[in-house]
Amino acid sequence: MNADMQRRTVLKALAATAVVSQAPAFAAAYPDKQIRMIWPFAAGGLGANLARVLADGLSQRLGQAVYVDARPGGGGIIGFQTLKAAAPDGYTVMLGTNSTSTLLPSMMKDFPFDPLKDFEHVAMVYTSGNVIVVRAESPIKSFADLRAQARANPGKLTYGSAGNGSTYHLMPALFDLLNGSKMVHVPYKGGGPAYMGLLGGETSVVFGDLSALPHVQAGKMRALAVLSKTRVPAAPDIPTTAELGMPDLVMESFYGLFAPKGTPRDIIARLNKETAATLADPRVQQQLKTLSTQAAPDTSPQYFVDQIAKETARWRPVIEASGIVAE
Repeated sequence: MNADMQRRTVLKALAATAVVSQAPAFAAAYPDKQIRMIWPFAAGGLGANLARVLADGLSQRLGQAVYVDARPGGGGIIGFQTLKAAAPDGYTVMLGTNSTSTLLPSMMKDFPFDPLKDFEHVAMVYTSGNVIVVRAESPIKSFADLRAQARANPGKLTYGSAGNGSTYHLMPALFDLLNGSKMVHVPYKGGGPAYMGLLGGETSVVFGDLSALPHVQAGKMRALAVLSKTRVPAAPDIPTTAELGMPDLVMESFYGLFAPKGTPRDIIARLNKETAATLADPRVQQQLKTLSTQAAPDTSPQYFVDQIAKETARWRPVIEASGIVAE
């Protein structure tokens, strides 16, 4: 082999080595800076805590800080619009809820986005039950009392919600439809503020998530029922709405991770992988148990998409029949 051929052979070998050595570096380039996780409600409450659990887990697994950015307002719409306007580069994601993605679109004319078409669906993350609570000193002692007083006093009982179109809004509105009553809606910018409003005497009742249970255990609130077909493990002593004669008043909340439309598929796959790994961590599972929440039964993007479509179809006729409108 002459000198020229040897030189070309060496150059080819070096080039091949460079390609091989660069591949892992390129694959590992994401993420190389902190990631923003939007939470589309106020900073307090169960959902905000769940956002922090996921953000902390992803931070550890991705090697970059993931911070929670609360963007409350419009029943979650402001958060979704913020996400929609973000660059599709994997550095902005959002933990959204079924209230905004499956319920609110049926309550509003000219809804500003399509939850299925305008975003990438990274993973369904959590599921959680719901509960009806009043203040401990309330004259409403049971679910039967609530039904009777709501019917006897139209326009007098008030319920706090996490915002227009939230599950906190739809559940009591459906209760009124089934009960033949009319309570007054008082919207807040999240579940935490809604519970603080109840404790402060601003409202009569809240149909909300299980972040109320510590207040119940502390003797500050009274739980009337859980909105489930079966009793929830976190509160086995609380009867279900089905047991108490209102089987159609059932709702399970879910939370999922969204990204801007056009986010690269390899980044979506990485985020999905690390989300699933975070939920499998025993420490995270213990945190979820403390928060009375479960990891989603399936974290695949397709399952997430299917659940949004399924729940939208399930609730649309109920919303239309009841005339529930997000103000």
